[in-house]
Amino acid sequence: MTHTPKILLFKGNSLISKLIRWQTNGNYSHAAIQLPNGRIIEAWHKPAKVRLRGPLQDWSNVEAFDVHGMTAEHWEQAIAWAEKQIGKKYDFGGVFRFVTRWRKQQDEKWFCSELVYQAVLEAGVPLLARVSSSQVSPTVLSFSPLLRQSEPIK
Repeated sequence: MTHTPKILLFKGNSLISKLIRWQTNGNYSHAAIQLPNGRIIEAWHKPAKVRLRGPLQDWSNVEAFDVHGMTAEHWEQAIAWAEKQIGKKYDFGGVFRFVTRWRKQQDEKWFCSELVYQAVLEAGVPLLARVSSSQVSPTVLSFSPLLRQSEPIK
């Protein structure tokens, strides 16, 4: 059975996660793309890069979402783009921008929700209107009217 990729939003409990949720005034502290095989592409701070990791074991603080209007072809494009980002640096400056409100310069670094948003945008599906990927926190990502809560791939 072929599964549809998902956007995952995490409600982390670490100190960093709590600070992210506090600063962005929301429920979510992390975002990732779940592939049809259950593996995950994410921008992660340890090690500080975009990575591909194995399937999750603990789903207690994770919500999965389908993207309304995303076809199999759209997902192929989004995943192909995201895979090209694997190994690129984590965008600590972009995260810092949420605290300072500084504008971010375009670069080849990514934080979690920025990566997810841009991957879907690269496939031609804007999750939000008039918003750049550098402005998207995990909570802002959850505001997309295209996200539909669903079951994760387990």
